[in-house]
Amino acid sequence: MTRTPSLADRLGHVTAQATFVQAALLAAHGAGARSGGFRASDVRFFFLLFTNWAEHDVTRPSQDIDLTQVRRTLERLCRSRWAEPMDGGGRGGKAPRGQRYVLTELGVVSLAEELADLDRAPLDEALFVACFASSYLEAVLARVRGQAPALSTPARRRVARMLDPKRILREARRSTAAVLADLEERVHASRVMDEAARNALANAASAEEVARRWESLGSYQLHRVRPLTEVLLGLPDDLKRFELEKGMEVRARLLFVPLAERARADLALLERLERQLLSGEPAWR
Repeated sequence: MTRTPSLADRLGHVTAQATFVQAALLAAHGAGARSGGFRASDVRFFFLLFTNWAEHDVTRPSQDIDLTQVRRTLERLCRSRWAEPMDGGGRGGKAPRGQRYVLTELGVVSLAEELADLDRAPLDEALFVACFASSYLEAVLARVRGQAPALSTPARRRVARMLDPKRILREARRSTAAVLADLEERVHASRVMDEAARNALANAASAEEVARRWESLGSYQLHRVRPLTEVLLGLPDDLKRFELEKGMEVRARLLFVPLAERARADLALLERLERQLLSGEPAWR
């Protein structure tokens, strides 16, 4: 069976913002129920609103989509039967300005599933999706309209399961725990390799001998791309000396240790949010 291309597959120019574009489409669809559908400008508004909630207007001020990109997105969604132009407008040609759309049942289900697919997503995106699902899932599903047959019970259950905020936070916690475990291993390996280099250099070992020793420790993660000995021996003398004498310690102190501390804090945050969801406790207490 041929896999239906995802929104990100079809629209390379919005791939980096896919989470917020998907949410914006679902929100515009839900909000446009009383006015006979939504417009491209509605999608862009919700995109800007949601990225504002995630503080991207501060951390990524250049992140935006223009109306032309939104219209192209909607045209492609219509061709994939994920959306329909109201009153048949825009079929087979360029949509008129102000054209309104609705998502089909296929579109709602597909976008909801893509929105919930957060494998190794940044924490801000996972938290946003959990918030979005907690706030709007029932309202969005209540406004499904479009092609027959009606959305099946198994499909509804799948969407409800995928956009379950507890599941989203649980997956984010698992991803964060995996990152933390890797960082802790990097910190440990850096210390071991730094000590090995210091001992070897104290015994007048060559750079190649140190590199071979490091490789024997099995801590270098990119060996399949380029062997550590090749990398180290290919460096200019000043950089080679830095790597042998200080590189491991500097990376551990300024990168791996701080990232591990942040991952631990993120993990504690996610665990607390899961408990709050289960208990109904307000987040600000």
